[in-house]
Amino acid sequence: MPPLLEMEEYSVAWIAPLAIEAAAAIQLLDEHHGVPARKPGQTLVYHLGRMEDHNVAIVCFPAGECGIGVAGFMAAEVKRDLPHLEIGLLVGIGAGIPSSENDIHLGDVAVAVPDGDNAGVIGYDLVKIEPEEVRLKQWQNGSHSMLRSAISSLNARFIASNGRDNYLLPHLERFKGITFKRPQTPSQPSTCSQHVLQPRDYPIVHHGTILSGNKVIKSELYRDEMSRKYKAIAMEMEAAGIMNALPVAVIRGVSDFGDSKKNDLWQPYAAATAAAYAKELFKVLGPLEKVQDMLEDRSRRLNMKNDWRNSVVDLLKLLFLDSSREARARLAQRWNVFVGKDGDAIRNIALYRLIMSALAANHGEVPLSLVKALSVDG
Repeated sequence: MPPLLEMEEYSVAWIAPLAIEAAAAIQLLDEHHGVPARKPGQTLVYHLGRMEDHNVAIVCFPAGECGIGVAGFMAAEVKRDLPHLEIGLLVGIGAGIPSSENDIHLGDVAVAVPDGDNAGVIGYDLVKIEPEEVRLKQWQNGSHSMLRSAISSLNARFIASNGRDNYLLPHLERFKGITFKRPQTPSQPSTCSQHVLQPRDYPIVHHGTILSGNKVIKSELYRDEMSRKYKAIAMEMEAAGIMNALPVAVIRGVSDFGDSKKNDLWQPYAAATAAAYAKELFKVLGPLEKVQDMLEDRSRRLNMKNDWRNSVVDLLKLLFLDSSREARARLAQRWNVFVGKDGDAIRNIALYRLIMSALAANHGEVPLSLVKALSVDG
């Protein structure tokens, strides 16, 4: 086993609420670094390793705990324990919402992305009761633009191959033994059509709105209503507590259909398909370490002795971009950064991380989306 690195060297948090979800992530590590020694005040236990070019810290929820409240606590703890955290992934199982538009089967993968007027994640716990209907009131921030760009890149590759590039299968082949094996039969009799109950030869990835809240949904009526009104593709119980604190990608393997026949038979395989998608996502994300080296070289060549490693203002100056407070306010608005206020340290930190991630996704080059987001015209 390679030597354990310092926590400062892990820039990606992989949050897996359940033990079976964390186990799936651990099996896909390319290199295992082990479990770090606990530091004073640390409440979470991490499994560290490398996946593709990224050092990853895998963490699951405390045993027996779930929901958006615990998720918010986890986000705060992870940010404290990983001082150089850049991005997060929330990877696990969820309830699929099949519809005429979304041919969702057990074992498929649901990825949260904005869909038209709907956010990538919607919290379903806060509702407004009206005479004729129930309306959701809580809308969550989306994954930041770098992650959405990587997700779009994977989807474009799949479409361009006419559906032949099933990039999940090589990763699924790494799961040995029976724990994560795909069940050969439908879970149980369900309210869904027999068509969606039949397993596919390989999982398909779906993109759209994911509902998130504290309640375990076992109502086909509620599920179908949410599908009709919000075009939701899945439901889960953690994302709404994390999205505003960490720029996470929400990835869910479909283990049931959120109806009265819900059971756990497909959970291990669904955890594996979600983990397989997350691993493929790492291939698209350019390693941030290489970007830092490029910026270091640029700073040296230009003889710019500023604090670009810690300051978003100095980073923008190094890139010859508008670093004014007004430009940063435009960037925050267009890239959905709502933490803090304009000019606050917490917002500047969030913007810094987003810019670094966008540079990594674009192989160190300044993406046009960043230039436009800073400009007056947009």
